[in-house]
Amino acid sequence: MRALFREHSNTLKDGSYIFVAKVGLFDSSHEKFQNDFLKVLKNAKTFT
Repeated sequence: MRALFREHSNTLKDGSYIFVAKVGLFDSSHEKFQNDFLKVLKNAKTFT
């Protein structure tokens, strides 16, 4: 999660971001997690 945030942080609006890893995260593939991560950020309109 931290690595994904760092990878995309230069394209995000300034602000504070809080991510919470829940148990289900470990049952998910990296690809699905990455897609969901980006989807959440897009829905929150955080990209510049």
